[in-house]
Order: sequence, then C-alpha cells, then structure tokens
Amino acid sequence: MHIRVYRDEDFGAVVALWKDCGLDHAPNDPALDIPILRASKHGELFLAFEDALLLGSIMIGHDGHRAWIYRLAVRPDRRHQRIGRALVNHAEGWAAMRGLRKIQLMIRETNPDVQSFYEKLGYEITPRTVMARWLGPEDREKAGKIEVVVNLLEMTQRPARQPVPTLEGKIAILRAEKMPVRFFRYLYAGVGDPWFWYYRRYLSDAEIAGIIHDPRIEIYVLYIDGSPAGYVEIDRRHESEVTINHLGLMAEHIGKGLGPYLLIFAIDAAWQSDPTRVLIETCTLDHPSALPLYQKAGFHPIGQRTEFIDDPRMSGHVPSHLEPRLP
Repeated sequence: MHIRVYRDEDFGAVVALWKDCGLDHAPNDPALDIPILRASKHGELFLAFEDALLLGSIMIGHDGHRAWIYRLAVRPDRRHQRIGRALVNHAEGWAAMRGLRKIQLMIRETNPDVQSFYEKLGYEITPRTVMARWLGPEDREKAGKIEVVVNLLEMTQRPARQPVPTLEGKIAILRAEKMPVRFFRYLYAGVGDPWFWYYRRYLSDAEIAGIIHDPRIEIYVLYIDGSPAGYVEIDRRHESEVTINHLGLMAEHIGKGLGPYLLIFAIDAAWQSDPTRVLIETCTLDHPSALPLYQKAGFHPIGQRTEFIDDPRMSGHVPSHLEPRLP
C-alpha cells in the first residue's frame, strides 16, 4: 500500500468510495468540495492505493489554529487491515510538519462505531457545542465583491523638467519589445498583486500578447543592479491622447525614491508624441501615496467613479493572504 495526494483523474474512484462508505451526505458535493480544498494552501486530500486499487481516503486541513480531519473512508471489503490507521497517521504527520498542536474531527450520530476506532488512536471526546450556518449564493455574491473608487487624472501640457532624484545602485530603464508573455505575467504579479491588479490575470496568453505586442503599447522595465524593480506601460492607442498604465514597483523597492523617478520618466515618454493630454488613473486599492504623487507631478483630477469588482482572491487569481486597501 502507498499513500499519495489526490489527482484529477482520481475523482470518479473517490466519489464511488465515499458513496460505498456512506459519506455522500447532501449537500456535501464532492464536485464542489474537492476543488475548494485543492485551491487552498491549508488542506490536502490523501488517498491510499494498492497498485491501482483505491483503498481509502482522508482529508486534512487547518484553520490557522487547529487541524481538522474529514472524509476518512476505507473500502468496506478491506477494513480491519490498519488502512484507516495509516491514513490517520499520515494526516497527523501533515499537521505536525506545519506546527499544529491539535487535531479535531466530528462524528455524526448515525456513525457511532467509528468513535471506538478514534479512541484507540488516542482521540478523546471534547465537550463542545458545535454550531453551524449554511452559506448560500447571496453570501458568495456579497463576499465576492470589493468596492473600488477610481480617480481619473489628466495633464494637458508638458510640464517643466523636474529634478531627477539621486538614487543608489545601478539603474536602467529599458523598453521591452516583443516581451514574452511569461515575463509580463511575472512583472504584472510581482508589481500588482499587493494592490489587487487582477484584470489581466483573467486574460489568455494570446489576449495578453495582443496587448503588449501592439506597436502602440510601450512597456518600460526599471532595473536596479540588473534585476527588474518595476515597470510602466505607455498606451498610445487613442488618437491625440496618451495613457500611463500599470506604473508600479516590486514590493522590496518601494520607499526608495524609485516611484517619483519612474513617474518622471513615464511623463517624459508620454509627451514624446505631442498628445493633447496625458491620462493616468489610481484607485483606493493602490498605494496611498499614488494620488498625491501624481498631483504633485502635475496631474489634475477630472473624474471619479465607483466600481464593484470581483474579489480576485475568491477565484485564486490573487494570493488569498493579501488584503485589499478598502475605502
């Protein structure tokens, strides 16, 4: 027997196992439960096999305080062969490796026989009142939206040349022509994840290539000592006006004076085509210094709108541990 992590091709066998073991209780739908677990960094589904034959399963996860065991199942014709014990030991090891000090589980009143099994493994009845509430579509809809206030700013004349900040290190700004999509995704995530840049996460490689390889789109990458530190995108697709998009820095380079440096460069680049105006946007999810920085550089607010965006953490497009800058 060997124990390994669940794979997509195991779905049918796992559902059949849980049905044979009486674990197919509505509304616990495996088609929903398993993807949620796999999208989390705090849980795992382990399966026991003998060659290609599925013998059992156990689901282990934690809430940051304690671990929980679910979906322990062993084929009815292979019980009393220490398979369940091996699965529990494997799950306990998973929890112990993460520094968790306690594992809990719940037993249905309709399944009293399993209590003695866990007692033999050292588990005890803990007097607690368990309360629950089912979450419906309205809860998901409410939780899945973030209110964002977007400010649009413009500059209608080329500003006087601003003093360029004196910075440490070897600094270069290079235009990336025909940038590989993979490198763009790296920059977009590295710069934008803390500020919930999400839209282009939803785009396919072909769709992103269609944007960043457009000759009217210019992407300039800021390098510090040879490594990418940030980037800015200059959009010339609209006649007579230029938009500065996605100006930002990698987290480790914030607070070093590079933001004003990159903004001065972006403004100079934007005015090279003599547009009637240059536009830039910022929102309540961005760094709090973005709006005053843009205004100090010569941009003036011309409009504001409120949007309700899909929370990109819910879909896994942005790491779940990040918190948005809510208004």
